Amino acid sequence: MTFIDGYDRAKKWTTFAKMADDSAQEDSDGQGHNPSWCVMRECGLEPLHFNWFRAAVRLYIALTQSINSTTRKIIHADMQLSSRCDDCWSSHILSAMNGFTQSYLSKERLLKCEPIDLGRYVVDLRERHLDYWTPYSDIHPRERNSKRSTYHQWFALPTRRALVTHSPYTLPRYMLLDLARDVIHSVAHFRLCAHTL
Repeated sequence: MTFIDGYDRAKKWTTFAKMADDSAQEDSDGQGHNPSWCVMRECGLEPLHFNWFRAAVRLYIALTQSINSTTRKIIHADMQLSSRCDDCWSSHILSAMNGFTQSYLSKERLLKCEPIDLGRYVVDLRERHLDYWTPYSDIHPRERNSKRSTYHQWFALPTRRALVTHSPYTLPRYMLLDLARDVIHSVAHFRLCAHTL
């Protein structure tokens, strides 16, 4: 990656951050702040939950494979603590696995401090995130004042099937064009229903 590519990418991320801030301030659909889910989908990114879970499991795997005996003792102690305390790291990981296919097997491996296969959960997580949009498929934007529904029905690109190899979200074409920052910002605002016409 060249310096220019890095600069362009940073410039677009500044635009995305501004979009998220503006859309959060202008939410009127009564569901909390506007839809960081919409902003993430518009940017072709997966929700932050996915990245957190993936990073946490990778850290766990690295800790279990560590050659340092102190590190292994710490992970074992944290696993034992998870049965008594809901606020330790391992209990958060265990609760994040609820509802996954064959989660009981991985919870067993986790409690024994054995490595687990992250790839097994990627599809489950992506399907969970795609299920988030299901209620908005049945609501017509004119029937209910919902920015999420309007975005999902009228502006969002169709999602792809949940697979291990790629995100189900697609980056809109205008994000790939060499457009001025304010143009990208205006188009994104319009698509995210955060515009002022």
